[in-house]
Amino acid sequence: MAILKRMKKKKVDSLSFIEHLEELRKRLIFIFVFWFLCSFFTYFFSKDIIKFLTEPLIKYQNKPVFLHPIEPFISVFKICVFIGGIFSIPFILFQIWLFISPGLTEKEKKIIKWIMIGFVFFFCIGSAFAFFILIPFGLKVLFRFGKGTMVPLISISSYLNFLMIFMIGLGLVFNFPVFTAGLSGLGLVSSEFLIQKRRFAFIGAFVISAILTPTTDIFTQIFLAIPLVILYEISIFFTKIIHK
Repeated sequence: MAILKRMKKKKVDSLSFIEHLEELRKRLIFIFVFWFLCSFFTYFFSKDIIKFLTEPLIKYQNKPVFLHPIEPFISVFKICVFIGGIFSIPFILFQIWLFISPGLTEKEKKIIKWIMIGFVFFFCIGSAFAFFILIPFGLKVLFRFGKGTMVPLISISSYLNFLMIFMIGLGLVFNFPVFTAGLSGLGLVSSEFLIQKRRFAFIGAFVISAILTPTTDIFTQIFLAIPLVILYEISIFFTKIIHK
């Protein structure tokens, strides 16, 4: 009898595990379909989007070039997937929420809701900062090295890769307050710890800005370090709220 009970329990557990996998598969399908639809509709505006995204480059080069017959198609595909992915972020987070929420406590649900909302907000701010401020500034600095000796001939693929790396990277970097808030909710980080390490964080912000700016202009380095310092202060504020 004991063996039969154990076998039945294992069967129930295995079914539960299979149900979780089925639920995960369903959420992944929803995400893929929604991302595909967003990317598909983006295609109809791809020319306008490319014109908008290449504005920082047009100051130095009339139009981006392509070096391979298939490169225009690949570039449009990249744009559609990239923009479709950005528009899909809220839906992706919502599907993640539907998958994990049944196993969370009420307190954890509140924390994760705010983390997801904060992720979307700070990701958009970071991507906008990269496109409107950092990328134009970076092109200006980088092209300065070839002034008088070289002529820019940037391919559309190279430019889009450069653009996406910075926009996605800055979007994630700007989520530092959200990540620290999540760690605070798990009890791994406290506001007191962040306050104690504040001076090291400020030094690190200036070191990172010095690495990103190849010039010795101190004002430019300060300009880039200020957002990092502000993000750290926001992290302290968030951890205090989560702790309370």
